[in-house]
Amino acid sequence: MKWEKPIRKMRETIEAIRAVWDCWQNGTPLNYEGEFFKLNLMTPFFHSGPLPHPPPPIYISAVNEQMLRLAGSHCDGVHIHAFHTARYLREFALPALESGLKMSGRTREGFGVNTAVFVIPTDGPKPVAEYEQFARQQISFYMSTPAYKIVADLHGWNKTASALGKMAVRGQWDEMSRQITDEMLDTFAVTGTWAELPNKIKKRYGDTLTRISYYLPFIPGEYDQGWQDSLTCFRTIGGKDEP
Repeated sequence: MKWEKPIRKMRETIEAIRAVWDCWQNGTPLNYEGEFFKLNLMTPFFHSGPLPHPPPPIYISAVNEQMLRLAGSHCDGVHIHAFHTARYLREFALPALESGLKMSGRTREGFGVNTAVFVIPTDGPKPVAEYEQFARQQISFYMSTPAYKIVADLHGWNKTASALGKMAVRGQWDEMSRQITDEMLDTFAVTGTWAELPNKIKKRYGDTLTRISYYLPFIPGEYDQGWQDSLTCFRTIGGKDEP
């Protein structure tokens, strides 16, 4: 697929999907025409008919300003990349989303802001050092990616990001994690026991997020008690059943 005008193409993709759904749900003649997509024929073979519930919500992933604005103006929610900080959310991502929401005459009410959070559990069978090393490796990889530089720039870590980018080109993957300082790790990751993590996440993010998941190495059944401890705490502080 040719990489071109990603914001405009994503916007048209969302609009085209909704035009098809409107055709199926309400019998509206299909007639969508943009720069990239032209849809004006709906045959009975492809017509699904109306759903017994509202159309599915549309979420897109977004990191930089224009895609965040598009999420706000055209979507029901956004998936924030795991390579984020609370400061990035409050000072950059949320204002851009608000700008897009304003363009569509909406507010944050009912709009989903979801993300994965790096977590480092300090109890359970797996050593803390393993979780820390995993987080450092992932953070160093994402920080080496030019498309995500806004997060590093916001914290004054642009020199580290540039160095990591050069290391990635040279294939120095094992060495990259050593560039992630303790300060960086603490800024990106939340550390605590499985039972402490929900409250620490709530304290860090407040009401900026709608839903979170844990970003960590996961083996089903490896330590179910830890997940249960987190779920119990999330329920206590008013969260949903899934972290």
